[in-house]
Order: sequence, then structure tokens, then C-alpha cells
Amino acid sequence: MAQKINKSSLIFLLPILIILTTISKSTSLYPIYSCSNTTMFANNTQYQTNLNTLFTFLSSNSTTPTGFHQAVSTNGTATDEVVYGHFLCRGDQNATSCQDCVTTAVTIDLPRLHCPNRKEAIIWYDKCMVRYSNCSFFNSMDDSRAVVYWSDPGQVIPNETRFMELLKKMMNNEIAVRAALGGSQKKFSTGFVNVTAFQTIYGLGQCTPDLSPSDCNTCLETAVGSFIVGQSGGVMPPSCKVQYDIIPFFDLSLLPPPPPPPPSSPPSQPSQPPSSTEDFTHTRGHGSYTAKIAILITVPTVALTSLIVWLIYFLFRRRKTWRNAKTDSGSLHRVKNDESISLVSLQFDFHTIRVATNNFSDANKLGRGGFGTVYKGRLANGQEVAVKRLAKNSNQGDGEFKTEVLLVAKLQHRNLVRLLGFCIERKERILIYEFVANTSLDHFLFDVSKRSYLDWRSRYNIIVCIARGILYLHEESRLRIIHRDLKASNILLDDEMNPKVADFGTAKLFEADQSQGDTNRIVGTYAYMAPEYALYGLFSVKSDVYSFGVLVLEIITGRKNRGSPNDNEEDEEDLIYFVWRNWRKNTPLRIVDPTLSIRSKIEIIRCIHMGLLCVQENVEDRPTMSFVVLMLSSHSLTLPVPSSPAYITPTTNGRGTTRPRDSKEIYVGRSSVNEDSITDLYPR
Repeated sequence: MAQKINKSSLIFLLPILIILTTISKSTSLYPIYSCSNTTMFANNTQYQTNLNTLFTFLSSNSTTPTGFHQAVSTNGTATDEVVYGHFLCRGDQNATSCQDCVTTAVTIDLPRLHCPNRKEAIIWYDKCMVRYSNCSFFNSMDDSRAVVYWSDPGQVIPNETRFMELLKKMMNNEIAVRAALGGSQKKFSTGFVNVTAFQTIYGLGQCTPDLSPSDCNTCLETAVGSFIVGQSGGVMPPSCKVQYDIIPFFDLSLLPPPPPPPPSSPPSQPSQPPSSTEDFTHTRGHGSYTAKIAILITVPTVALTSLIVWLIYFLFRRRKTWRNAKTDSGSLHRVKNDESISLVSLQFDFHTIRVATNNFSDANKLGRGGFGTVYKGRLANGQEVAVKRLAKNSNQGDGEFKTEVLLVAKLQHRNLVRLLGFCIERKERILIYEFVANTSLDHFLFDVSKRSYLDWRSRYNIIVCIARGILYLHEESRLRIIHRDLKASNILLDDEMNPKVADFGTAKLFEADQSQGDTNRIVGTYAYMAPEYALYGLFSVKSDVYSFGVLVLEIITGRKNRGSPNDNEEDEEDLIYFVWRNWRKNTPLRIVDPTLSIRSKIEIIRCIHMGLLCVQENVEDRPTMSFVVLMLSSHSLTLPVPSSPAYITPTTNGRGTTRPRDSKEIYVGRSSVNEDSITDLYPR
């Protein structure tokens, strides 16, 4: 039988009034309903007709596979006669159980026993909930009327503090996150945590699927914050539900699988990635022996065929590029003549630069890289600039150098460091850039004492702005530009910590319809190099995407990707492997920089997901930068499931090695060299 709800005191949570209804589990708990403070309608009115029609809609759709259905009944002309309603069945219930629960609610309990003639009501059962109203509540979170229940407070719980600490950690960091990421069909997750060798807590979290991931996570976390000590309990706002018990109360087959034991030797075959986002979050995969045999046969065959086709294609491209270079030798001059910016306006005399930098004094030195030394300078008009004095071993002609300066100076984007001019004096080649106040990202990200300046809002803004800057280079500038050395030290931060992409010393410029090439000169930084570039000299816009993915993972973790055996890193484990391992174990938050306060878990996990998509081993699987920007701007967009990344590190002899999914090593004879030109320009 139904039980009366005893209202507890009113609690104000920000501006939202939450009514906590406390119920003892020692008596019959369900159904629980809320309708006493709503207005009423008269019998034989249009609203009653519409409500009955709505109940019919809900009952007839209660066998839907998702366990969730929304309906609107709009007969009549008055807006206050419209009725909105939905039902949500618990994620582990089958169609029959769901139908029985919903039918009981809409045919007996709501219209007859508990909420007759009410314009708005909500009723909860163990297996489902039903809600209706004369105002639309679809796609919006409502935690204003939360029912709280717990077991008999007389029951003894050893070490209550540890019990509640483990419970809330499981609910917030695991169950709430997995449920929120469940997709538009079902936002449901379960889990458990061992308190002692003899006691386990089982937990469940579920949201209405029409909520955004962020709203779902907020609803669940707010509900968890209302937990009261007991051997079991739960909180049920209108938009979500959390529940726990020391005995199993849901289908245990829905528990996430335990993480696999670490392999004793390198595996000969890659583990299969999850087939969908839902698989990753809260379901157990069920493979078969036949399927595994098919995979063992198919994957190597497809991989070998793809490799052959790939090699043929790029050999053809190399020949074509060589022919184009021979027949279009005048193209650089045509580009120069088309530009409206004159070289005269960009050229500085050497004396001006020498005075600005105090004769290139060590006190003005900002840093040194493979392409030269950077100094801080102050021009006669007081403007601060960054002066890059290039190394003097270039074979590039003056005409080609000036043309490239002209092209790069045309790049105008708020997230790119602006080239102000150049200087040529005998063997001296100097580039003058805008001065960016806060040096580079790596000075903050990898310095324990400065890392706290970068909270999650700052880091997320840096990720978004870098993506927009690279998108401009790839798709929005007059020529397509591949950076080839995107890394933390090439991201400069202004006085408001906004990033600017710098150092085009390794860039490749293409016509707008070109997006890839190859080279015998491998330039850049190994830790950020895409495997196809490090091993074979093949580069494309997807090479920059790979580097961007590594950079994103560094920003989230606060860890530097291992790029050299002499880096003396504290963490021996490769960063990408570390992230991938935790992703596969369903523990992505373990990789997050411990100095961060994790309040935006959904956003952080989405960025981890995006970073793994960018560092996938298969070039074609990586997203374009336009899709990366879309992923960052649309939180409702469902992301593809990432496949296994490749892990690139150099050996002590300078040769690149890769540890792909089969963990075998491949050695190639290319070595990294420094180039002191701004770019390697492809002929137009």
C-alpha cells in the first residue's frame, strides 16, 4: 500500500527550493508521489481528456527498448489544456517489467489513488517513474523536489566516515560520469566498491536521457550530496535518481567489467576497442571464439593490403611532386607579385634590431631552439618585440626567404603569433614577431610551482584557441599550412593567458587543394610526431592533428610526453599509453593533473576522448581540425570511439621507433635535422 510522505524541513540550494522527503525503509517504500501542492482540474474538462490521452500514449509505448518515452497531448485550443508527460524505467528492467510498472502508474495510482484531478504530478517506483505537467519540462534539469530515503537509522555501520567517503567517491567519480556519458538513448550506470573484505556497497545512477551530459552529471552529484548515513538509501529528484545498498538490488551483469590484468609479455594481437560509447561506459562486451578467429585472420590481411596501397599512392605522389617542382620554377615570384603587402614595409635594418636587443645581449635572451636564439627587443617607438636570430647554416636563397616572410606576414589570426618583419644583413637572417608577455605554455604546465596558475577554465580555453589557430592554418588561410612542430614550447601565452601558436620554422605551405606531402628531412620534436611522419617522412594536416592530440593530453595531465631517452622524466610510462590504459579501464579521471579541482568532469573526459581520437594510429581515423573545433563547441555531439594509438619514441642512435598495437619495434634510417628557414615552400 501507499505510504504517506513525511516532509522534512525546507533547504535552500542556491535559488532552488528542494523539498527533501524522508522515508524509513523499514516499511513499504513505493510508490512515492508528489502532487499535493499543485493546482487541480475539474472533471469532464478538456484537460482531463488530454491527460487520459497522454496516459494512453505512455502505456502503449512502455515496451520501448530505451525504457524512456515523452508524449504531448494537445487537443483543444487553450495553451493551459496541453499536457506533457514521460516515463523512465530503470535501466536494467526488461520490456515486460517496464510496461507493468508504467501501466500501474497511469491506470490506477495517478488518476485514482494518489493524485486524482491534479494538473501536475510525479510518481516513483522501484522500477520506473512517471511524470506529467501542464508546463513543458522536456530537456531541462529539475532538482527542485527531491525525495530522500534511507534505511533504519538504528542499523549499525562500522566506520561511518569511511563508508560515506567511499560511497560518494564511487557515485560522483564513476557512476555519475558514466551515466552522464551514456548517450541520448539511456543515461544509466551501476557500480560497486568494497568497504571491507566482508562489506560491499552497490550503487546506481540514472538520468532522463533528454538531459545534456553536463545537466545529468550536475543532477546526480547534487542528489549524492543529500545522502544520509544508512545501510541503504537514495535520492530522487524529478530528473534523475541515485540509489545504494549493501546488498545487490540491480542486475549484476550490468556492472562494468573489471580491468584486465597487466600482460606478462607483449601481446601479439591488439585488444578490441569498445564498439560504442555505451559499451565503454557501463556494459560488458560479449565476444565469441568464432569472432576472435575471424579477427585474427582479417585484421592482418586488411592491414597488409592497406600498407601496399598506401606505399604505392605516396610513391606516385612523390614523383608527381618532383615533376611539378621542375616545371613550375617561377611560381614563387608569381606569389610575391600577387601580394599587397610590400617587402619594404616589412624589412628592418640590422642596426635597428641590434639597438633594440642591446646588441643581442644575454640579458635580453628569451630562449634558444633548433632554429636560432630569441631575444626580447624594444623598438625606438617603445614597442616590445621578439627577435629571432636564425642560425647561419641555411642554403635558402634571399629571394625565397623574403617570399616566405611575405606569405607568413599575411597570416592574421588572434591565436597566431604575428610576424612583424624581417632583416637580412650579409649572413644574418632575423625575424621580428609581436612580443607575448607570459612566455610559453611549457613554463607553466611542467613547472610544479607555476602549474596552479592554469585552472581548468584556463586550460580549456587554451585547448579551444589552439584548435582554432591550427584550423586557420589548415583551412582558412590563403595557403594551407602544416605546422609540423606543434608543442607546448611553441604555444605562447599573453598577459591574459590566451594562447598564440608560434614558430613556423618547420612549416610546410601548400595550395588550398593540397593537404599532404613527404620529405627526406624530418623536422620537429619526436614526442609530438605522428608515427607516419617520424618513420616514413609522410606528413599531412593529420600530422598536426596528432601533435595537437598529444598537446591536449599534456594539458590535461600536466605531464610531458616522453620524447627522448635523456629527458630524465620522473614518469617512465609513455604518456599516450598511460592515458589509453586508463581509458580502457574506465578510469579516465585518474590521468588528470592532481593540482586541478575536478568540477567539470564531463568536459574533461570529453577532452580526453577528443585527444585520443587525434592520436589514433590510423591516419584516416583522426579527425580534421574543423571536426575538432566542432567537438569542442558542441557538447551534444556524439564522439566516435577511439581506436588504439601508436607510441613513438626515439632511440639513442637518433632513429625513430614505434610501438604499435602489436608492440613490435620498427627501425627506420631517417634522423631529425634542424632547418633554419621559416618554411619549406611547395611550388604553386
